[in-house]
Amino acid sequence: MNKIIHVVGNRPQFIKLAVMYNELAKDNNIQQTIIHSGQHYSDDMSGLFFRDLNIPSPDVNFNLEGFSRNKFIGEAADKFENYFEYRKDDAVLVYGDTNTTLAAAMAAKKKGLRLLHFEAGVRTYDNKMPEEINRILTDRLSDVNYCCTQKNYQTMQQEGYGDKIANDLQLSGDLMLDAFFKIEPSTKLIVPHKKYVACTIHREANLSSAHILQNIIHALNKIHASIPVVMPMHPHTKKKIEEYGIICGFDILPPLGYPEMKTLLSNTYAIITDSGGMSREAYFLRKKSVIIMDNVFWPEILESNCSLQSGADTEMISKNFNELPALNADFTTAIFGTGNAAENIHQHLNEYLR
Repeated sequence: MNKIIHVVGNRPQFIKLAVMYNELAKDNNIQQTIIHSGQHYSDDMSGLFFRDLNIPSPDVNFNLEGFSRNKFIGEAADKFENYFEYRKDDAVLVYGDTNTTLAAAMAAKKKGLRLLHFEAGVRTYDNKMPEEINRILTDRLSDVNYCCTQKNYQTMQQEGYGDKIANDLQLSGDLMLDAFFKIEPSTKLIVPHKKYVACTIHREANLSSAHILQNIIHALNKIHASIPVVMPMHPHTKKKIEEYGIICGFDILPPLGYPEMKTLLSNTYAIITDSGGMSREAYFLRKKSVIIMDNVFWPEILESNCSLQSGADTEMISKNFNELPALNADFTTAIFGTGNAAENIHQHLNEYLR
């Protein structure tokens, strides 16, 4: 019996877990355990996803919340180590680049467990980004690295993975694309606009100061004057907007589950986001987007003329949004695979764990 421990902590990881867990559940020779760090802990950011995506409740929930980054990683790593102490036959599958990912990766290697990392090889070359540090360290610690895109795979090869670095390197495709194909949109969400712009802002770099967040909100207010902007608001974003006393002149929704978010994005005119996940979903849905990040996670989308990159500047965001219609976008390239990443990983795991 092969034993897999899935480690998750936030919304994008729950989505990836859903397709991976359900794929492996078809295999009677695989036993699965889910550990939830508690990084996203409110019901509308956690429990809602487990219910909507048909994922069993976590076997273990560390309920870690309210810690600073370094404190969270330390606390989580200690808890993972204690749990892994007696799980010597297991392989640990971590997703993405969160603090949960790095904490579990360090603990798994310290306890001698096989470490599998999905979404390896993403690089912004900006070491000021916590995600960049997390993903580089997790890639280096992992026994197997699964890459979403050909660029990710080539990046790993150039860094010596699969050669000088004795690591099993796999081009799997993207579990987020699997989720897009497998999970139906919701019929419950009704947006009172025929034409609108869907938006999410949550990245810490964009919330770190009143000036930066105000620039972004002012741009959204300006765009909203000509076409409605609809934002499902992350709790942390809401907290910062209230703390800074910023006025939002656009439509605000509570956090949405994946089916509702898919409905929102499917019917939108365009997308404005600072999310690596949503920038991919925009591409899947053939929606042009503005990505508010200094260094994007998926430059392939920019190279296909499907998106424009913007700093947190009011005029730049507005200008890029107005230029979207003129983009000669190419949505035909299978950047993120063909929607069978979970099957590819399952097939590889059967051979690897044997």
